[in-house]
Amino acid sequence: MSSGTPLRKGWCPSARRPMPAKDGLLVRLRISGGIVAATTMRGIAQAGRVHGNGLFDLSTRGNLQIRGVRERGLPVLIETLDGLGLIDENTAMEAVRNVLVNPLAGLDGRSVVSEAAKALEATLATNKDLHALPAKFGFLIDDESGLSLCRIPADIRFDWTGGTQPFAIGGGGHANEAIFLGRCGGAEVPGIAVRLARVFLQLGSSMTEPPRRMRDLIARWGANAIVKEAGLCLIEPPIRDVIEDPCPIGLMRFHDKHCFGIGAAFGNLDANMLEAAAMAAEIFGCREIRLTPWRALIFPDVSAEKADAISAFCAARGFITDRGDPRLTVAACGGAATCERGTTDTRSDALALMTFVRSFCKTGVALHVSGCAKGCARQAATPLTLIAHEGLYDLVTDQIARDAGLSDAHRLGFAAVHDILETIAKQGGHWCELEKR
Repeated sequence: MSSGTPLRKGWCPSARRPMPAKDGLLVRLRISGGIVAATTMRGIAQAGRVHGNGLFDLSTRGNLQIRGVRERGLPVLIETLDGLGLIDENTAMEAVRNVLVNPLAGLDGRSVVSEAAKALEATLATNKDLHALPAKFGFLIDDESGLSLCRIPADIRFDWTGGTQPFAIGGGGHANEAIFLGRCGGAEVPGIAVRLARVFLQLGSSMTEPPRRMRDLIARWGANAIVKEAGLCLIEPPIRDVIEDPCPIGLMRFHDKHCFGIGAAFGNLDANMLEAAAMAAEIFGCREIRLTPWRALIFPDVSAEKADAISAFCAARGFITDRGDPRLTVAACGGAATCERGTTDTRSDALALMTFVRSFCKTGVALHVSGCAKGCARQAATPLTLIAHEGLYDLVTDQIARDAGLSDAHRLGFAAVHDILETIAKQGGHWCELEKR
């Protein structure tokens, strides 16, 4: 891709500061803990139907986005969302409250993660100096209660390792690339997170171009300078096996509880699907829905005997309920249909290629089709990534779209991409055909 292509366009939307898209304003809801009561979900569905185009996105940070909002309807929409308890007092408080929590937090009886996340959100919202953090600067708290967040990158992260100080403090990426700065208990999470955030702002203010992410600060100052300013100490990273994306679809058992996960292709839902999810939560007794960063919804604490009924109910209403569904293997942004930068029908191309790519990895996303080099649909490295350019594609392996950096000479038409992936699939997912090209 051309190094001169500008990537910064638009901003991270919120309810009080929506972002224009091709199909109207995009309103993002950062729902605390990712927990939505069934009645609230029904209210969101109706609000999107009345004031938007009735379409929604479930993002890779577990946020819910209302699409196609009309300018004239925005004030009433904000009033409605405020009445549902979903938005903050002002734009700055909304923007800084970027905390991702394990979607199963609390189901095993441990309240430490939920309590730490709520305290951190409150601290971020009420300390105005922290409102200077970049819009994408994110925090993560994982108790590894069955669906690990290890593959999800974060600027400041707290990963459960057990023991008297159960959280490993990390910064600058996913769990296998972050630097680790000690361990702490749950009650210490908010204070340490704020200390690190203030170090980020302090050291970043002296740079010619202020950093946007913690990894940028680490690259400039090094880990030692950061731990010194924060009063922490470097430790060896926790030993982990090779991490794959979890598949939160279908019936799952965690400790003595069962949950049921349902997916949406590309994280795209409509108002009828949200209402159906709310109805399912009420019918099958859980009364709440957990949002996940894997573009799936989870019904917590359901009866295992009702799994077939839940599956049938949700599948009939457009949800993915089978772990073997090939739509789970692909990620794609809206492309030309929803984005001013997009020039390609990315989702149609992804669906046309999905049957070839499951052999590339056992679970999770095997192919990312990105409408441009920003890679909005997926920030993690993927076995195969296609980056669109005016109907042509760059094809790269085990990279993220933003870092691919191929020249125009490598660009392929869709037919050539289709041929390559079909050949690789026949070879059991080996890359020799791609290397020859």
